Amino acid sequence: MISRTTVYRATVAIVWALALWHSWTSRGLFVDGANFLVHIVRQEAFFDFYMPRLYAMVVGQIPIMTAVTLGVTDMHLLARLLSLGLFALPTIFYTLALHRAKDDPVLLAVVIAAIAIVFMTTSFFIVGEYNTLYAVTILIAVRLATADRLTLWDGVALLLLSVMAIRTYETMIYLGPLLCGIVLWKVWRAPARPVLPTLLHLLAAVCMILGMMVAVNSVVHPHSAEHLEETWVMAVDFWQNLQFDLVLGAAVIVVVWALVKPQDLKRPLPYLCGGLFLVLLALSPLLALSDGLVRPLAKSQYVARTVGGLIIAGMIVLMVAYRSPVALKVRAMVALRLPSASGRFLTYAFVMLLAGLPADLYLTQSWVAYLDAMRASVRGRPGVIAVEDTPIGRRPHSLLIENWVLTSQSLLLRGNPRDGVLAPPPDLTPWVPFPPQELPNMGRFYWRD
Repeated sequence: MISRTTVYRATVAIVWALALWHSWTSRGLFVDGANFLVHIVRQEAFFDFYMPRLYAMVVGQIPIMTAVTLGVTDMHLLARLLSLGLFALPTIFYTLALHRAKDDPVLLAVVIAAIAIVFMTTSFFIVGEYNTLYAVTILIAVRLATADRLTLWDGVALLLLSVMAIRTYETMIYLGPLLCGIVLWKVWRAPARPVLPTLLHLLAAVCMILGMMVAVNSVVHPHSAEHLEETWVMAVDFWQNLQFDLVLGAAVIVVVWALVKPQDLKRPLPYLCGGLFLVLLALSPLLALSDGLVRPLAKSQYVARTVGGLIIAGMIVLMVAYRSPVALKVRAMVALRLPSASGRFLTYAFVMLLAGLPADLYLTQSWVAYLDAMRASVRGRPGVIAVEDTPIGRRPHSLLIENWVLTSQSLLLRGNPRDGVLAPPPDLTPWVPFPPQELPNMGRFYWRD
């Protein structure tokens, strides 16, 4: 078993190393991110088109808007700064959650599991604001779980976090009431209720309900009814995300085993059985050697985001229950309080994180090759270029294509106004933000190698 301090430090180092590497490789340009960058540089302003997710959008764009305001015109640097803002935002909240949980091996294990199961397997689509909301709610849950009394600093932190959550993502429909109920329960059971800390906690609870109301309104009056319907349909396709399936399977085996035979948490057997899934996860990039679609796929990560929210909700309940009197009535939680069991539980969570690294690195390297191939395809070739006539239209690069944003991505990669842009097959794209024949004026902004 690894020490708690080592696991904490190693996890923080890993998540930040990944955030910086993903930013350096401009992974934020995947799908909607490219559209975001085109709008930002055209308007030289924040791209804040969707009010229900306004706060996460604006905060994530601070690095790139700072550079644009200072006169940076290198699209390559701006792509990296956009990616940095998008990746750093949830990473900051997960880091704060890890720090808060570092003295409790079980809570620390749950936070690491949230990163391994949800963030690592759904964040290739980093422009999705759900990445930030899930990190924020995990941090709120950790603070609530570890608070023995109502303090001023906890109240301030909870209020700021809950304000952030008001306009971040639609899963506040259920995460908002859940967190609100936990806050009210903590206030009710508090040994003392100082006026200011109590008021701050209650205001945080109100903000969580406001977040739920914003989310409900965004569903009742969606920005795009077609997109909302597509989201509901895709929610049941989470199984298409191989990374998610394998790491979730590894977690489910241990959780179910703990509920059925909690005394076994002190033994290696449950973790060895679950570890078979982690071995498959670590080896999953090798599936790319075949021509099949059973492999880590960047586009498949998007479909698991909805189920990911339900898993986050379950982890919130688990953390709060573990640090409450309820834990004494659940045999599995009682067993986890033993040092031998909690140590194995924490080590297993860390191994889950490590097992996901090969697939993440493989997908990131595939993205680098994709951008390189796209840049080579548009440089020195004027006009509109059919994607079928370039390497982008063939595997493995075609696995990263989202037709509607293809023109925007290639537009960003031009080194001068004489370079061309890629156009998807016309029969496959009913709508594009910028038709290839009507390109927006990018002014002085070009990609510099």
